[in-house]
Amino acid sequence: MIDTLFLLLAGLLAGSMNALAGGGSFVSLPALISAGVPSVGANATSTVALFPGGLASTWVYRDGLTGVCGVPLLPVTIVTLMIFTKVV
Repeated sequence: MIDTLFLLLAGLLAGSMNALAGGGSFVSLPALISAGVPSVGANATSTVALFPGGLASTWVYRDGLTGVCGVPLLPVTIVTLMIFTKVV
């Protein structure tokens, strides 16, 4: 019961941190590991658990998504994805 309460509080704190400034994994990952979840499972669980919050934050702050140095956001996004997926 104590582990469940601890993970609930850590999840709320991590989600809040992630929505405001990022870095929620610095709270959720150690909390999961201290509760006895193996490290690989804790990493995957933390990533999956915080992903919806990241999507929600992106949706809320979508009006603030503008270009980078005068270049519209869509071309910057496409080039970035091409570089990181090694399509180029």
